[in-house]
Amino acid sequence: MLNIYDMQGVQINSYAINERGYSSIKIQGNELKPGMYLYTLIVDGKEVGTKRMILTE
Repeated sequence: MLNIYDMQGVQINSYAINERGYSSIKIQGNELKPGMYLYTLIVDGKEVGTKRMILTE
């Protein structure tokens, strides 16, 4: 599971990841407004890590 949050901590979207190992997800830029977001990877119900993402126009 990949969760996306705004900088206030509000969850914006969630994407299911159905494959183990190397995988990729395409996020449509028109789903979000330009700005900074946080995304968190969750594996087997445990938070693996959180990173920042910047979306520009």
